Amino acid sequence: MTHSLIIDCDPGIDDALALMLALGNPGDIHLLAVTCVAGNRPVDVTTANARALLDLAGRSEVPVYGGAAGPLDGTPARFNLVHGEDGLGGVDWPQRRLPSAPLPAEHAADYLARMLSGSPPHSIDIAAVGPLTNLALAEARHPGVLSRARHLLVMGGAVRCAGNVTPAAEFNFYADPAAAQQVLNCGARVTLFGLDVTSKAAMSNEWLATVEQLPGRCARLCARMLRSYAAHDPLIHDASPLACLLEPDLFGGSLWNLQVDCSTGPDAGHVRGEPAPDIEVGAVRVMFEVNAARMLERLRAALRALP
Repeated sequence: MTHSLIIDCDPGIDDALALMLALGNPGDIHLLAVTCVAGNRPVDVTTANARALLDLAGRSEVPVYGGAAGPLDGTPARFNLVHGEDGLGGVDWPQRRLPSAPLPAEHAADYLARMLSGSPPHSIDIAAVGPLTNLALAEARHPGVLSRARHLLVMGGAVRCAGNVTPAAEFNFYADPAAAQQVLNCGARVTLFGLDVTSKAAMSNEWLATVEQLPGRCARLCARMLRSYAAHDPLIHDASPLACLLEPDLFGGSLWNLQVDCSTGPDAGHVRGEPAPDIEVGAVRVMFEVNAARMLERLRAALRALP
């Protein structure tokens, strides 16, 4: 089947790879839009990066919507500098430019709610690979709207392992714990790709070398970004939900009841949970296993298919 998809993201180098995985599979994914949130960098930077990456891939017709500039509680945004000041590892390219068309005025949360409300139930997938503020705002403004999605595929959290930004928390959930709590418990079909599984999907120097040998501009530039990123974090976090959408058998997991610590203390963003019965409504499917070799091959094939 062809998936009608919205990607909510904060580009970000691994976000860029997730976008390329979607764009490199046009027969399987119809990308409706990209919505952006503050996360790796401020929202104006993540939005500009998303537009530049779509233009690089020859897909500037895909609309990009700017969204939340900070967490639900109004506290200052927490940023992640592992991707560099510009969010893309300082990698530039001669043809990089902002599209001439103005950014849509509609807020990302309102766009998400409008699309889910105006489309047949369970016809749109959402891959959320940044802080979950845009999704939580959509749900707060239009209660029940997220349950109209076919599938929410979320990168974030750490259920049975330590965090990566604090000992307790993964960055996306740490950036807005209240949003993560709201989305995980919204009643939608949610699958979580936390550090439990992304810690098992690492790129090797050998794999990066094969990407560097691909002829297209997207592959060459992604390889340069990934070389910069791999020195700090060789894990392919944000591409995991997209890989699962394309090939569900790549991943294995189980249902859990989850709660996110929304305090301001050292456990902020920490995920607590327990396994749930397979028939339990509202439980989150948490992924713990991945066929990393097959996932890396899908990524390389997508980059090979792009200009």
